[in-house]
Amino acid sequence: MSAKWRALQHRHRYTYSAVIFPQSYIEALNLLPIDASSCKFYTELKELITLNSTYAQVNHVKKVASGFGDLLVSGEEGLVSEAVRFYLEIIFLENSLPLHKTLVSALAKNRNFQSVIRNCFRLLCDEYGGLKGKGKRFCVSRVALSMMSSPKLGYLVEIVEECAILVSLDIVSGLNYVVSETSDWSRPSPTVMEQCQEALSCSYYLLQRFPSKFIDLNSSPNDLFEEDLNILEMILTTILSILKSLAFSRDCGCRSELLCGSSNAMMKVPYKGDLFSEIHSFSVLSRLCLIRGILTAVSRTVLNARFVASMDDLSGFHADAGSSNPVQTILYGGILPELCNYCENHTDSHFNFHALTVMQICLQQIKTSILANLGNPTEDYDPISEDMGARILRIIWNNLEDPLSQTVKHVHLIFDLFLDIQSTLHWAKGSERIKLCLEKIGSDLLRLGPRCKGRYIPLASLTKRLGAKTILDMSPDLLFETVKAYIDDEVCCASTSFLKCFLECLRDECWSSDGVESGYAIYRGFCLPPFLFGLASGVSKLRSNLNTYALPVLLELDVDSIFPMLAFISVGQVGEEAEVVYAEFSCTDMVLKVEQQVAILVSLLKVSRLLALIEGDIDWSENSLVSQKEGGLRTVNFDCYAFFCIKGIKVRVLVEWLVLALTHVDESLRIDAAESLFLNPKTSSLPSHLELSLMKEAMPLNLRCCSTAFQMKWTSLFRKFFSRVRTALERKIKQGGWQPLASCDNSEVRPCKGTGETVVDRADDLFHFMKWLSCFLFFSCYPSAPYERKITAMELILIMIDVWPIVPSLQEKCDSVSSELSLYPYNKGFTLPDSTLLLVGSIIDSWDRLRESSFCILLRFPTPLPELHVMLFTSSSRSKMLNGDYQNCTSGSPAIEYVRSLIDWLHLVVEEGEKDLSEACKKSFAHGVLLTLHYTFEELDWNSNIVLSSISEMRHALEKLLELVMRITSLALWVVSADAWYLPEDMDDMVDDDGAFLSEVSVEMDVSVSASEHEVKNSKPIRMWDHQNRLLWLVLARYERGESSSGNYHKKNSFAYFRIIKVW
Repeated sequence: MSAKWRALQHRHRYTYSAVIFPQSYIEALNLLPIDASSCKFYTELKELITLNSTYAQVNHVKKVASGFGDLLVSGEEGLVSEAVRFYLEIIFLENSLPLHKTLVSALAKNRNFQSVIRNCFRLLCDEYGGLKGKGKRFCVSRVALSMMSSPKLGYLVEIVEECAILVSLDIVSGLNYVVSETSDWSRPSPTVMEQCQEALSCSYYLLQRFPSKFIDLNSSPNDLFEEDLNILEMILTTILSILKSLAFSRDCGCRSELLCGSSNAMMKVPYKGDLFSEIHSFSVLSRLCLIRGILTAVSRTVLNARFVASMDDLSGFHADAGSSNPVQTILYGGILPELCNYCENHTDSHFNFHALTVMQICLQQIKTSILANLGNPTEDYDPISEDMGARILRIIWNNLEDPLSQTVKHVHLIFDLFLDIQSTLHWAKGSERIKLCLEKIGSDLLRLGPRCKGRYIPLASLTKRLGAKTILDMSPDLLFETVKAYIDDEVCCASTSFLKCFLECLRDECWSSDGVESGYAIYRGFCLPPFLFGLASGVSKLRSNLNTYALPVLLELDVDSIFPMLAFISVGQVGEEAEVVYAEFSCTDMVLKVEQQVAILVSLLKVSRLLALIEGDIDWSENSLVSQKEGGLRTVNFDCYAFFCIKGIKVRVLVEWLVLALTHVDESLRIDAAESLFLNPKTSSLPSHLELSLMKEAMPLNLRCCSTAFQMKWTSLFRKFFSRVRTALERKIKQGGWQPLASCDNSEVRPCKGTGETVVDRADDLFHFMKWLSCFLFFSCYPSAPYERKITAMELILIMIDVWPIVPSLQEKCDSVSSELSLYPYNKGFTLPDSTLLLVGSIIDSWDRLRESSFCILLRFPTPLPELHVMLFTSSSRSKMLNGDYQNCTSGSPAIEYVRSLIDWLHLVVEEGEKDLSEACKKSFAHGVLLTLHYTFEELDWNSNIVLSSISEMRHALEKLLELVMRITSLALWVVSADAWYLPEDMDDMVDDDGAFLSEVSVEMDVSVSASEHEVKNSKPIRMWDHQNRLLWLVLARYERGESSSGNYHKKNSFAYFRIIKVW
């Protein structure tokens, strides 16, 4: 969030601000002689001044820099001297920071007039710096920092060095001013805080780069300060005031600590006050910042210098109070115990993070010092005692589960550094001692339990030192526990990092002890059973996480382990006469059920697909034959075998298992199986006949899943599948190996085929499957279909339309050999008006997603939908009528006109129905009008001004509506009475059954459309009758309530009300 906020501020600042040129600068520029002002540099400079945004100035300043560079090359000294001041003064102006890089780079490339530039820069520093300078606060330090940040300094280094004292004085004066403001309990703004951080960074660079400039300066070179003050004392005093203040950010404290450590490291800084008392009065955070500065700036020789100290020498202050050894160092005796105290007694999580960061820096300094033979242990001096080591370990254990991930990362680094230090310190005393020390640490880690995510990275670091087999000896069930822990999402990433390290170490150790071949068998005996138990556990989340995280690591380290895992579930290689017994599972006593074998198979297939181990597609085995109808693919024998290739080796599996996977009760397993069988991420090949047959089996069940997550994955799968199919078919057409227009007219039954089917056969199978799928999805949108089935089918239709547009473009219509027309997977009856009516009902459905999806589909249909635009208009009008503007108006004209338009529309529809009911039902959308009226009357406030101001007109409109309702009732009753003779004796036969419905669906849609004509004719009046029933009772209830509340409920109205009910 902070990064976005900074980006927003940056964009706002660049858009609405610009470099502020003072009036004196503009007047001096205008007073130049005509011959000088006509120079390119001055012309571009005047143009820069007129720009009012930083974005524009950043683009234009390049021209200014180019003109100045040309002037330095060919200009006279007098002209250049005057131009240099104008040029350099820009970088001292307010808001000029975005221009610094371009302006300074032009200076760095210069080879002429360097002395002129040097003198001018010194004058500008003195003129703009300090409290009495005319520049903004920190403007000089910002310029110096920009110049020191230039990749090619050249002579600019000398310029900055000459002005180092002036820059430091500007920094001190600016910081002192900010500190004085905070004394009144005011907090600096984020912009001021950023300026202070940059100023402190600049001062640190000056002290590190030019230390000689700050030596032996016993007086101030500027009259702004007292003469008896040294510049280093000024800097130290300012830093101390910042560290004592609570108003500055941690970043300012960190930069102050560096500056303080650097100034103290260079020389003994004269300070008139009591420095020890000043430091003792710091807040805990300021002390921590000071320690970090000392660790960063002070040399390791000083940090490791030994001295004999007593309690009296430290005036009652002794960090390592538990140590009785008088030999101390700054690093071990002072800093390390103090940091342990901060980590053990932290006030909040952020302070804890900073304390652990400094602890990491401290341990890094200790490790580097030991490697450089600084601070090695002796008889009378042990840098890190056992108590101190145990103290550090307790800090590590207590922070392994910190909610801040960055804190945990620091803890992991601290643990790694601590192990390196312990190994280096105790290695000379014998390997057995360090081994015992590491084993004790390992026991502590293992006792934390498998659900502790923070233990896995330290455990991996310990495995590299102790060995994987030693860790297994300490905890034989470690791998089983780790696999079970994958049920927790938070543990997955950390445990995967541990597994990758652990399995690699275990494999190498097995190779070293038993050779490569036997070593692999022993290694797989250790690691494969835990994974197989986890995959067969039946826990969906555990299996899914193992597929995502652990199993890819296992196969990447040992790709050939896929074969013993497949053999474990009785999936063998093609041509094997007997079952192969692998030594890896000789000690495994596990009997798997078919469901467990299927779950393991799906996981292995998914990860193998992901790692591109499976070559090609899954197809029928050579001895398996399948009878295939044209397009329908109905007769399939699932008792035979299928095969797939892994690393060139054919592996066979029962087709029945694949069907069980695609129809499994576990949704995640079904989607994993579908992705593994129907998608090949490495190529766009034509699907085999087996894949298409399996997809037909998977469609009915997976179309009615209630899970939104599953629906999203299922639609995403088909988006990829359609793309694969489209690419593969287009490739075959371009290669001239298949012409769909010539083959799609053939409707004969094909002979049985095995794996020897040609590319043409595959293309034909795929083309007819796509036509079947489009019909299947379309008929899944029948009016009484369940919501889950309907919405999934519509989303798949939309995806299919995106790949194959129903309406070809004009260019495609003119091109007779267009691939779009050749790859048209829809039947001619798919877009006829009668077929379109199946989707029309969903436009007025109560589910928003169904209305939206059906509307998007219908907009892409080539045939115009009758009255669709009128309904959209009425829906828009209804929403406008019911909003606040119309509710507050006194005139009822909008409402009555809207209701009249709907009733007039209904009147026209009823007249057409009375003339020819069959034709009217094909084109009518009366039930949509009735439902719109229903929604309108339900939402309309009958006591509002809209109704009361036009009560007579509304009564007349409702009387007309009642007349139309009676006529609709007559039509509906006529249809019901005419069809009553044909109703079956057992009404249960009419229950919706997906299997029976779909089994009667032909691939050719023309027959289905003609067969459904009778259904459409009968269902439309009945549907209208249902809507007008609801509408009538709603109108009567609301009208009665409105009349009675308004005081106009007379006997005449009461009589009319009961007359309507009696007639009805």
